[in-house]
Amino acid sequence: MVRCLNSILQQNYKNVEIIISDDSPNEDIKHATKQFDEQLNIRYFPNHPALGSPKNWNNALSKAEGELVVLMHQDDWYHSKHALSTYVDAFKDEAIDFVFCQNTAIDENGNKIILQAIPSLLENLTQKPNHLLLAQVIGPPSNTMLRKRITTRYDENYIWLVDVDYYHRILKEGYKYIYLPKHLVSIGLHEDQTTVFCRTNSDIIFKENIWFAQKLGDCAFNDIKIYDYYWRLLRNYNIRTTKDIEANNVQLNDIPAVILQMLRRQIRVPLRILKIGPVSKFLMSLSYLSWKKAAKKG
Repeated sequence: MVRCLNSILQQNYKNVEIIISDDSPNEDIKHATKQFDEQLNIRYFPNHPALGSPKNWNNALSKAEGELVVLMHQDDWYHSKHALSTYVDAFKDEAIDFVFCQNTAIDENGNKIILQAIPSLLENLTQKPNHLLLAQVIGPPSNTMLRKRITTRYDENYIWLVDVDYYHRILKEGYKYIYLPKHLVSIGLHEDQTTVFCRTNSDIIFKENIWFAQKLGDCAFNDIKIYDYYWRLLRNYNIRTTKDIEANNVQLNDIPAVILQMLRRQIRVPLRILKIGPVSKFLMSLSYLSWKKAAKKG
């Protein structure tokens, strides 16, 4: 948190309001930020009991009063003293609703890692917002500045896909973006509590992907890349029966028909064969063509 606030203090853009929505069980954050009280405009809100993310994120957004907002995580910081002014300048175009920069992480050894810099995705998000599922190229909330007129909030049912779902919705709602190919924000790369929790509770990842498939609707599976994503999801999570689905806390009735069709195709093949990349790709293509043919017949 101190590193984050120091980076804000060093910005050449000074018209900044800072909302701290604190979920911690003690007053360590409050005491750590006291040193900035005279230099920064800080409004501090402790949460008792803790709200948990993403409800805490929505709480912070609801309290912001400025026309432009950034949901900055405490472990992230501004890399350049010109970061905020660069973001703000991008909004001179009134048609732009949100801006994000190069998704750059810094690991615990200080190594810089550019995450998911995929030009084809970055350029075509407006036309293909569903492809955010393939690679979250926008980055975490700290990487993004939005106009306050975007009233969409994070879906509080999600943990793992919360930012993918959020960006996907605002793109589908027609909000326009600019991508800045610059390292303006540093993302503190580490295994945070949410990441560790989800990876040790893999049913959450599977379940949220199924929820997302419901939001996408069957027409999204006309895109073979989306079809392949869910084909690999079943394969990689060793889903072989409907009982396996239910073991991941997903009700059978919640599974889209197209995914059940994939499952029926996959269980014809031993899993050890299915996990051979070229074989899986070939079988996926056959399954996709079969589904498309059946869908045309109605």
